[in-house]
Amino acid sequence: MITRILLHSLLPALVLASGCRDGGPGGAGDTEDTGTDEVQRAQRGELQWKRNAALQRDLMRALGLPEDGVCNEFGRGSCTREIHHIALGAADPLRIGLYEPLPDTLVSTPIVLDRVVMSACANRANLDQGGAPVVFTELDFGEKAPAEGDDAFTATVTTLYRRLLSRDPEPHELTTLGGLAVDEAGKPVSARDFAVLTCFAIGTSSEFLFF
Repeated sequence: MITRILLHSLLPALVLASGCRDGGPGGAGDTEDTGTDEVQRAQRGELQWKRNAALQRDLMRALGLPEDGVCNEFGRGSCTREIHHIALGAADPLRIGLYEPLPDTLVSTPIVLDRVVMSACANRANLDQGGAPVVFTELDFGEKAPAEGDDAFTATVTTLYRRLLSRDPEPHELTTLGGLAVDEAGKPVSARDFAVLTCFAIGTSSEFLFF
């Protein structure tokens, strides 16, 4: 179940390699108002994906991490600024003579995005487990994950939605993420695993990765 839900969360990132263009009518920012509460399809001609600096900045803000606390590749350097910056849409004029970012994403771009978000979520969980919690304030990392519907479960998911997406979760989203609180046998996972997986699932959604 966890594998299926995580694959669901990765699909938006995988479409990066094929671009995000809408050939339908209407200019940028043009939407149709039908007078209903239903979610309308965006009519923007092109969505932008968060490149290295924007991705790092938003993860720092959402998870309360320092600049070097988002992702570090085995002590060699920052994932977003040094090691994987080309795959994340940055230029590198001084070291390799790349004066403009590549026009398209690389095959490795979705994997790198996953790497950065997972690292940031794990680092935040480690900090909250080892000191005064900042994000996962309702979890006891020495216990199992709270069950779907528990106050701690709802509070944790709501906090992550507010921090990463600036909104509250919908009921069906709470139900979907409830699958991350148990393993494939239906037994509760650890509170830390639940924290990291839930953060990762929300952080790799198209709503977070695109603007």
